[in-house]
Amino acid sequence: GMPVMDAVFLGACVAISSTMVVAKVFVERPPEPRVRELVFGVLVVQDLAAIVLVAGLTAVAAGAGLSPEVLGTTLLKLLGLLVGLTVAGLFIVPRLVRFLADRGSTETLLVGAIALCFVLASLAEQMGYSVALGAFLAGTLVAEAGRTHRIEELVHPVRDLFAAVFFVSVGMSVDPMLALDHLGLSLLVAAVVIVAQFLAVSTAGILSGNGVRRSVTAGLSLGQIGEFAFIIAAIGVNAGVVGDYLQPVVVTVAVLTAFTTPLMVRASDRLANAVDHALPRPLQTFASLCESWFETVRQATPAPEKRSHLRNTAIVITIDGVALAGLWILVSRFRGELLVWIDARLPAAALPWGLLLILGTALLSLPLVIALLRSARRAGHLLAERVIPTRAPGAVDPGQAPRRVFVVALQSMVVLAVGAPIVALTAPFLGAPWGLMALTILTVGLAVLFWRSATNLQGHVRAGATALVELLEKQMAQEHTPAALPTGDELLPGLGTTARVLLSETDWAAGRTLAELHVRALTGATILAIARSGETTAMPSGHDRLEIGDALLLAGAEHAVAAARQLLATGPEQTSAIDEPS
Repeated sequence: GMPVMDAVFLGACVAISSTMVVAKVFVERPPEPRVRELVFGVLVVQDLAAIVLVAGLTAVAAGAGLSPEVLGTTLLKLLGLLVGLTVAGLFIVPRLVRFLADRGSTETLLVGAIALCFVLASLAEQMGYSVALGAFLAGTLVAEAGRTHRIEELVHPVRDLFAAVFFVSVGMSVDPMLALDHLGLSLLVAAVVIVAQFLAVSTAGILSGNGVRRSVTAGLSLGQIGEFAFIIAAIGVNAGVVGDYLQPVVVTVAVLTAFTTPLMVRASDRLANAVDHALPRPLQTFASLCESWFETVRQATPAPEKRSHLRNTAIVITIDGVALAGLWILVSRFRGELLVWIDARLPAAALPWGLLLILGTALLSLPLVIALLRSARRAGHLLAERVIPTRAPGAVDPGQAPRRVFVVALQSMVVLAVGAPIVALTAPFLGAPWGLMALTILTVGLAVLFWRSATNLQGHVRAGATALVELLEKQMAQEHTPAALPTGDELLPGLGTTARVLLSETDWAAGRTLAELHVRALTGATILAIARSGETTAMPSGHDRLEIGDALLLAGAEHAVAAARQLLATGPEQTSAIDEPS
């Protein structure tokens, strides 16, 4: 029952996480480097999106409304402003900052950096945009001077001062009684923020090869709203386009989520274990192997022609996406004129021309959608072949199952990455339900295909594990057994690093079940087999208990296998984070 304008501003407020809260939580509880990299990478993207939201909603609050023409014009003006100020600023600001840093005093450098921030913030305000846009652009230009660390040290106390003033001013603008009156809405919005950020970031993290534990930790770390939410809410309230209750609700949600974020991060390991156990076995196997696949993609050096093919495919995907969005925007924008033109040419034909126009546009869009899906699949094949090279024609290809599921996963990621912006761009013209419906149909179809591929992968891994078990038994019969299994990749391509671990009486894992160890959730590695007294169990379950003298077959990314070794030996309390090689 919320008005449309209130819902738009509230949605923009809850879409951006708080960099300040996350930074404070990470100071008190430092994460491993890959989690920090993932979280701050998401925060950078969110901050860029926040700048666009602030600019667009400023125009809406000024009386432009939600008309497609005004929103499109606003975004084009914003793009022109950013490009113009960035190009002009790159010729002036970095040189000025370097001059002040190399020849001026510390006080002069500090005053110069702050003055640049104020000047660009004032310029952005004079042009009808938020001061946050100018401040963000000033920081970007100052960073290009190459004196970032020195300037950060100087500005840090000033930042803390202005942060305190900012939050005090926000608190003074809130009526406590109004916040209490809408406490139920605030609690609901806070729950939505935590759950939505967790699901979105965790799912994207797992699909991009960050593993269950890192992805879950990142999702829980971003479950709050912050500085940009206050700015967006203030824009709407001050302009009178939203209810006065919105700002107290946003502040209450920010306070609640600021308290829950540290608690969620502390519980991330337990929740990661729960998520890992709740996943079906095919998805568990995929999440574990996906880490090693993306690690191989990052480390691989493709041939120049392969790199050129991937770049050309990305260009084709971009062109198809722009053409698809442009087609629907043009038809929607000139729909009235087209119907008038058709009625003038065919006055006697009483047909539902509006419906026929939509169907005709859908038919014209079909080749673009098919081309987009094919290009996405082509990009998936090019990346998958870096991990699991294809065999010669006619030869047995044991890597077909893992390659297929990797291709489908990459194809789904590309479709979502292209489809979501298309839906956002066309929503003002077509309405959000139509675009979301089309994207949902595509997503469901790809999800079904992915599930079938993941199920085939599970059977492939089980069969390959049985073959690797035979190698394990042969190695156990030898006195000097190497830790690595160099022939594992021949039997099971795409498995990543395979290694054998022999449990001794001093190992922490001896006497514990696999469910108690949480090896896959904590490290990303998988235990493919357990060999004991001449008997071998392939793909053991969580109820299997480890004993002294057991030989374990591990598989996964290289850093995951190393972390699993340390976990088995010392336990989770003493296990240090082993990051993947750069």
